[in-house]
Amino acid sequence: MTIQAERAEVTTPDGVRLYVETTGSADAPVTVLLAHGWTCSTRSWHHQLSGLPQVVGESAVRVVAYDHRGHGRSDAAPVGTTRIPQLAEDLVAVLDNVVGDGPVVYAGHSMGGMTLMALADERPDLFGSRIAAAALVSTSSGQISSRAFGLPARFDGAAAVVAPRAMNLAGLRMERRELRRATQNAVRVERAAWLRRPAVRQLVFGKKVDPAEVDILMADLAATPGRSFSGFFEAISRHDLGHALRVLDGIPVEIMHGTRDRLLPPRHGNRMAQLLPSARLWMYPGAGHMLMQERPRDVTHRLASLVRKVTP
Repeated sequence: MTIQAERAEVTTPDGVRLYVETTGSADAPVTVLLAHGWTCSTRSWHHQLSGLPQVVGESAVRVVAYDHRGHGRSDAAPVGTTRIPQLAEDLVAVLDNVVGDGPVVYAGHSMGGMTLMALADERPDLFGSRIAAAALVSTSSGQISSRAFGLPARFDGAAAVVAPRAMNLAGLRMERRELRRATQNAVRVERAAWLRRPAVRQLVFGKKVDPAEVDILMADLAATPGRSFSGFFEAISRHDLGHALRVLDGIPVEIMHGTRDRLLPPRHGNRMAQLLPSARLWMYPGAGHMLMQERPRDVTHRLASLVRKVTP
């Protein structure tokens, strides 16, 4: 049985409209808040949006997923706002306007996990009192420019300097194409060669992925504005908030990573587990970067276990 999601929106203090989907009961005692990664959208969580209310019970949990600014069906990110601390501010807007007063289980994939770390750095008072548990899925606490995004080790030194600049140039070119094609309603832009389907399939996913899941990511990539593509890439490459993980020490935390994650290799999951010894680390053999799409049952049940832990 597929559970139909309800749609809503939240407007941030700086006027950006964020797209939101919810499933489960609005009166549920616990809310699971799902935040996606770079160039993705709420659709990357489609298994959990539908599956969690079935596993836990529709009356026992409310599931909320939203598109970051500049992604999916949310508004474009204004100039100067493609920053992870800005995403943390947007997260507060979602908490204040959509999420109820009960305990929140936050699940952040990739950039969504980094958003939680930025929130912990800025608003530690929300942890325990508001955010009662967390799942860090295929994400990192820092040191990302070293052998990340599928770059070979021989490019380590240069990649830290060149990759963000190259992505910014690519983003500017894509943005110009988007502007030129807007009058013809041609919003799909040609990405660089490494973003075409075979390369995406190889770089982002692990073994034996359902082609339909690749289709979801390809559609989200095609819809990502150039400014978001390049700006958030640079923000991710500069992310370094390992110290903020200390704030999560008092709540249940699950760290999940695929052994074939080429964008953020498994050492990132291992490093977070070292920095946060109270967390549980789960490594999924053969899985790539999109764990919630590649191992949907495992991720859903890990989130369900967190819901049960914090249910009043």
